[in-house]
Amino acid sequence: MVHITSSKHMLGLADELAMECRKAGAETSTIFWSEPLWYWSLEKLSLDWLRGASKTDLTLLDVATATIGISGVADPRPMAKISAERWQANSEGADFWYRKMLERKVRNVTLAIGVVTPQRARAYGFNYPAWKRSTENALKEDYSKIAATGKKLRTLLDGVTHEVHITAKTGTDLRFRLAGRKAWVDDGILDDEDLAAGTFDTTLPAGCVNVAPDEDSANGTVAFDLPIPQRGKLIKGVKWSFASGSISEFTAARNGDMILPVWEKGTGDRSKFGWFGIGINPGAKTGFLGDNIASGAVTIGIGENKLLGGKNVSTFGFQGTLKKSTVVIGDQTIVADGKFTI
Repeated sequence: MVHITSSKHMLGLADELAMECRKAGAETSTIFWSEPLWYWSLEKLSLDWLRGASKTDLTLLDVATATIGISGVADPRPMAKISAERWQANSEGADFWYRKMLERKVRNVTLAIGVVTPQRARAYGFNYPAWKRSTENALKEDYSKIAATGKKLRTLLDGVTHEVHITAKTGTDLRFRLAGRKAWVDDGILDDEDLAAGTFDTTLPAGCVNVAPDEDSANGTVAFDLPIPQRGKLIKGVKWSFASGSISEFTAARNGDMILPVWEKGTGDRSKFGWFGIGINPGAKTGFLGDNIASGAVTIGIGENKLLGGKNVSTFGFQGTLKKSTVVIGDQTIVADGKFTI
């Protein structure tokens, strides 16, 4: 059974997806995700209610074999008014669904086109036609070629313990070690090989390779050269300093109040080095959402990383992306100033 979650502005696409699934012989269910109700719940309901598990969502996971999500909010601006305490409570509630997804190994695809809206573009100062065109171009790329690039890159990351050194002109100088874990190739295709390796989740458009490194090994500084869209605003100048895998300093030049209080209220391994990724989709452009899939872009994340086979457990996860960095794995340079060298 394929379970589809859709926002109002994506209901037409949700119906088309359900039709295609039924043509293939699958049963489907579609839930309308109400944006006004979601905002009202975040603002008005008790913290205990937000922290609680959704019985409806968890029950659906008992029968679903795959899920499709196109339920992003059209307008993110009201998010800025919601307190960090309420965001944290909501994350704790959503964690029940996330854990059950992992436990039951339910395949999931998130369609990023659901968040490409004029309202969101105005909130972040994006050129809406250019953003929509970039997303569509990334969707139209030859995914067999993206998969081939991903497999080539995975051979450099899979099962090894090499040192990784990332530098950039913005002041980034970070060293860490790989942990001998499998690298995850998000090429938009969940095939038998992915399922056997424990990969059940993808996003379209896709195009990145991620790995959970040694969480205790990161030392140095990351100064992100791309802004990070969050809660209806652009966070600019995010900088992390790591010591033995933990953040010793987390600062932002602008709109840091959109993430710092949420981070401070996070539970568990919220400050731990979480993941390292490289984008491999040549059709994607940076400067919008989904910077992490642009070819040669490098992403660093902190917090929860169990989906990648890591050991961090937290209700908090956050990432930033470098557009122009240089990456050396062992003694091999694989990205130079944002361009692949392999």
